[in-house]
Amino acid sequence: MLVVMVYLTSTLLWLREAIAATMLGLINPGDEVILFAPFYDSYEATLSMAGAKIKAITLRPPEFAVPLDELKSTISKNTRAILINSPHNPTGKMLTREELDVIASLCIENDVLVFSDEVYDKLAFEMDHISMASLPGMYERTVTMNSLGKTFSLTGWKIGWAIAPPHLTWGVRQAHSYLTFATSTPMQYAAATALRAPDSYFEELRKDYKAKKGILVEGLKAAGFKVFPSSGTYFVIVDHTRFGHKDDVAFCEYLIKEVGVVAIPTSVFYLNPEEGKNLVRFTFCKDEDTLRAAVQRMKEKLK
Repeated sequence: MLVVMVYLTSTLLWLREAIAATMLGLINPGDEVILFAPFYDSYEATLSMAGAKIKAITLRPPEFAVPLDELKSTISKNTRAILINSPHNPTGKMLTREELDVIASLCIENDVLVFSDEVYDKLAFEMDHISMASLPGMYERTVTMNSLGKTFSLTGWKIGWAIAPPHLTWGVRQAHSYLTFATSTPMQYAAATALRAPDSYFEELRKDYKAKKGILVEGLKAAGFKVFPSSGTYFVIVDHTRFGHKDDVAFCEYLIKEVGVVAIPTSVFYLNPEEGKNLVRFTFCKDEDTLRAAVQRMKEKLK
C-alpha cells in the first residue's frame, strides 16, 4: 500500500511551514541544495537555518528556461536536494515535461531528493501542470508541498501540507512537531471540504484569472513595459528599464509615490540582487476595476 503523510498546519504562511519542516527535517548542515533564481524568499531563509550550502542557478528572461547543462554541472556528490517551484513565483514560468524529465533523471542518477513547491498548480494557463512525484521513479524521492491559500483564496487560513513517502515524512514530522503541533479541528474539516471541490470550480478559477491577466498584460504593454510570458501563477514580470530609473527598487519607489501603483522589486528574489535589478513583478489577483485603474494610472503618468 502506498502511504502518504498529509499535514494541516495552523501557522503556514502560504506554505512556509511545510517548507520549513521539510528543510529542517531533511537537510543537514553542509548539504548542498540547488534552487532556481529568482526564488520565493522563504527558501533561502529556511535553508540557511538548516545550515545548507545553497547553489543558485539563474533562470533568465524572456522564457526563464532551466539551463539544463548548467544544472548537470552543478550537481555534486554533496547535493542533497533540488528545490523546484512550478508554476513559478515570481516569473510565472512552468517547467516543461522535458525539463522535468531531465531533472528527474539527474536526481535518480545522483541519488538526489526533490522538494517540489506546487502551490500554484491550479493556476496553470498555457499548459497542464505536471507534478514531479508523478514521474517514474520520483515519488520515492520527492516531497510535494502545497496549500489552500492560492487555489481557494484563503491565504489568511494558513493551512497547507507536505506529501511524501514514509521514509521522508519521518524527518518532516520530527521538525514539524517543534514548529506547530496541529491546526484547529474545524479548519481541518473545512480544508477537507474545499479539497473536494468539483472540477468546475477550478475551471472557473482559471477562467477568472485569465481574464484578469489579460487586462494587466495588455495594460502593461500599452504603458510601455516589456512584458515577459507568464504561463501560471497570478504574477507577471516586466522590464522597467526604459523609464530611466537606476534599479528595480528605485523604480518601485517611484511607482508608489508618483503613480500610486505597487509592484515588487525582483532583486529580493536573487542571491545576487544585481541579477534582478531590471525586473519588477506585478500581480493580477485583484478585482478587474482595480486592475483597470492601475493600468490607467501607469499609462497616464509613466513617461
